[in-house]
Amino acid sequence: MSLKSHLKTFVPEGLWHFAGFCKRLPTYWRLDRSENLRVQQGVPGLPLFVAPDLHVQIPESVTAYIYWRAHAFEDADLWAETTDFLKLAEGCSRLIDIGAQTGFFSALFARARTAPVSILSMEPDAQVQAILARARVLNGGDGIDWEIRHEAVSDHEGTIGIPISNRPYEADLSAGEPGDLITVPSRSLTALIESLDWTPDLLKIDVESFEYEILTTSVPVIERLRPALHLEVHWEILQRRGLDPMDFLAPLARMGYRGNRSGYRTLEDWAAAGRKEVVSRLSLKVG
Repeated sequence: MSLKSHLKTFVPEGLWHFAGFCKRLPTYWRLDRSENLRVQQGVPGLPLFVAPDLHVQIPESVTAYIYWRAHAFEDADLWAETTDFLKLAEGCSRLIDIGAQTGFFSALFARARTAPVSILSMEPDAQVQAILARARVLNGGDGIDWEIRHEAVSDHEGTIGIPISNRPYEADLSAGEPGDLITVPSRSLTALIESLDWTPDLLKIDVESFEYEILTTSVPVIERLRPALHLEVHWEILQRRGLDPMDFLAPLARMGYRGNRSGYRTLEDWAAAGRKEVVSRLSLKVG
């Protein structure tokens, strides 16, 4: 029996519900603030105010609405990831978003800075590509060079089989069940960067454990460019695959990368997180 289930046998139901309500108060406050700012500023469409002076426009999709609201205020862990990303992105103007999904972080990056901005959103899953394209229409603008490529980033050129990780809420978007393998075009991070006429100063990587293939084969280019890294480490999936995250985390630490958030600053902190978390969201910079 889990600790939560054990406590429920002793704590009165009314008190338990009140505690749950109190825990969700920050979510309710962020939701109410966003709605108030929408009305006060007269912003049309479906804006989500991440901060009083920063909002993103949600694509007209149930899938995007659910995912974006979770990051903007409804899920505490994802809200922390959003604030970490914004802090990490300060001073950056060139983003490669690997595993862009429905485009929330690409849109947030575009909205949070002044032009000129370069964004490359990489998303191979056909289920969400139309939503990602709509996110660009709604959140792009003059001076924002935002390219979308329907490719995976991995350790080789050609094709790769990847599991479906997105869960669309519109029935007509579904191309399979989560975990089903799809074959998609792939290229290495080094080749991807060489194909651009600009160099990234921020890499966001959320690829359901394929961070291993990307990073272990990209040490030289990362060491040369030293971009900020917003990275999900999928400890549990990597363990199932027989892969050791230290194969890429240790080289990053040797380069001088450190985490922005307390408790996630050093290699030792990352290893400790891996012993208690299924997924760790790391925002890393050199220095």
